[in-house]
Amino acid sequence: MSKSKGNVVNPWDHFNKEGADAIRWYMVTQSAPWNPMNFDPNGVRETYGKMFLTLWNVHRFHSDYAALDGFDPENKDGWIEVDSRSQLDRWILSKISRVAETFDDNFTTWEFHKAGRELESFVVNDLSNWYVRRSRRRLWDEVDSNDKRACQHTLHEVLTVVSRLMAPISPFMADRIHRDLNGFSVHLADWPLGSELVERNLPPQDYALEQQMKLVRDMAEAGRRIRVDSERRQRLPCRNGWIIGGPDISEFHDILSEELNVQNLTTESDLDKFQKVVLLPNRKVLGSKCRSDLPAVLRELELVEPDSFLLEIQAGIAALAGYDISMEDITIKRVERDDYSASTLSNTDIGDVTLILDMHTDSNLLSKGLARDIIRRIQSKRKDMNLDVEAMIELDVWIQGLELNAEDWTHILTETRAGTSSLNKGEIPIDSDKFSVDGVNIFFNTTS
Repeated sequence: MSKSKGNVVNPWDHFNKEGADAIRWYMVTQSAPWNPMNFDPNGVRETYGKMFLTLWNVHRFHSDYAALDGFDPENKDGWIEVDSRSQLDRWILSKISRVAETFDDNFTTWEFHKAGRELESFVVNDLSNWYVRRSRRRLWDEVDSNDKRACQHTLHEVLTVVSRLMAPISPFMADRIHRDLNGFSVHLADWPLGSELVERNLPPQDYALEQQMKLVRDMAEAGRRIRVDSERRQRLPCRNGWIIGGPDISEFHDILSEELNVQNLTTESDLDKFQKVVLLPNRKVLGSKCRSDLPAVLRELELVEPDSFLLEIQAGIAALAGYDISMEDITIKRVERDDYSASTLSNTDIGDVTLILDMHTDSNLLSKGLARDIIRRIQSKRKDMNLDVEAMIELDVWIQGLELNAEDWTHILTETRAGTSSLNKGEIPIDSDKFSVDGVNIFFNTTS
């Protein structure tokens, strides 16, 4: 029988020990040496919410799907070798192995605060916000597969290492998670780094893979900044995206295109095709040359075709409002062409890497973006209704201001597990849930 149990009971429901664990973790991670005069109950609450609830939610995510799939970590027939797992699995295993080494080194040198912070950053940023979020769909598939089992094994192994590392600081949650995963107390388990008598028990490391994934995550963050700067919603897809420069990360394009919400992501070598030349006035030089005629010169500069005007300057025949213009009078700047936005990452090891997104919008993209917003709202409603992962719902939706494509409506029904459904049928009930996106009003009703 699987030791990864579904419907795991939250330990805080039965043991009033969250305060002890959170206080210990807070005390260790704040400073070295810890000063009791700096104790802050709000800091403990923040630590509990950030570290412990995040870790528990990851454990519950693994356990719920392990129960649904009948996953047994001790079943050798279902074992997937690490080398045969996806890049995402191998990355998180390599990452926890490196974190464990750093954790052990910091403990050895009595720098417990650094050890705790490193592990907390891993749990929150690497395990929860990246690995689990990127792996959810792998476990949604009802059909058994090697990739699905690889994900379950990976989560089981990572959570086991995490619980063993944190046990000396916060023993109660670590013990509950370890018992759920392995059937015995974490305090009877071997230290993952091993010793003279115990063999080291950590996954293999792949530094090159870790560096590649770091670039992928940096590019995803750059894409979010592009959208913020361009005032484009995160859920509104872009038709195309291009990566220029840097190492070849084409094997991660599927992950990155989903993170960027880009339909087609490719590698490009020519940055110039996405840029245009803009001529800006050197106001100090032009002001001394043109004086009272400067406004007229500036108006004519705005109307010139940059490439042609540069050729005229080079030929010595350029003039604006009757004044001869030289290279000293202007500043040349390259910017993205209309409907393109870009962000460049600079790294001493890999050089400059530029991400360019096509910001053009059409009715198909608007429909897909709206579908994603509707899915998010309905999934939130399912959570409020405390529905099981597999539970089906009845769904009625009304949209005012945009026509939803048939394939996007089908996608909504699939993602929200809607059985009986209707779109724009009948009168809108007054108690319907409602939200608006870019001037489009959406009403929906969900029943279990």
